[in-house]
Amino acid sequence: MVEFDEEGNVIVAVTGGLGTGKSTVSKILAVTLDTDLLDTDLLCRLQMQPGADGYNYFCSVFGEKFIQDDGNIDRTLLRQAVFDDEELRGQLENILHPIVQDQVIAHGKSSSSSGEILVVEVPLLYEVGWQDRFDVCIVVYVPEELIVQRVKARDGLDADQIKQISKTQMPIQKKLDYAHFIVDNSGTFVSTMQQIAWLTKKLNKKLKMERK
Repeated sequence: MVEFDEEGNVIVAVTGGLGTGKSTVSKILAVTLDTDLLDTDLLCRLQMQPGADGYNYFCSVFGEKFIQDDGNIDRTLLRQAVFDDEELRGQLENILHPIVQDQVIAHGKSSSSSGEILVVEVPLLYEVGWQDRFDVCIVVYVPEELIVQRVKARDGLDADQIKQISKTQMPIQKKLDYAHFIVDNSGTFVSTMQQIAWLTKKLNKKLKMERK
């Protein structure tokens, strides 16, 4: 297995569940650490743009099946197909994940120029089995009932739709069992910030130990 941390830097994964606020926590953590943030979902989306390596590989596997007249991938059609077909989802992951892994590794090697800590948001960290490739895994937690409330307000989905999406992910309670650190994002913004400030101290301490 190729490790993301090949240069002795501290590579931090932030994950969570649908509607837990992992993107917000990732951004704040990167700012407080004064370092870079990679979003693996964004990296995947960029790889699906015409001309990208991922797009070219996708076309070689699926042909024109999901391609619109303008050359772009029909994301709505693909999203539904991936949701319904586990084999197709696996094919898509086999296309994108090696490319994204290489990008994270490359950025990790250069992270010394930005503090020697790299924060990586990985929504499906445990689902795709990447947890052992990071030095630190942080799970952003919100109880399931609050997740439903937040996603309803944010995306306009009903409870059944939210639960259906959640079924494709590892239960948030199970993710807690694997976490090195947990950020409870179910309370106030001040509470979340206090937890991130504490985490920042812990991570900077770990970096100093790694450099000895």
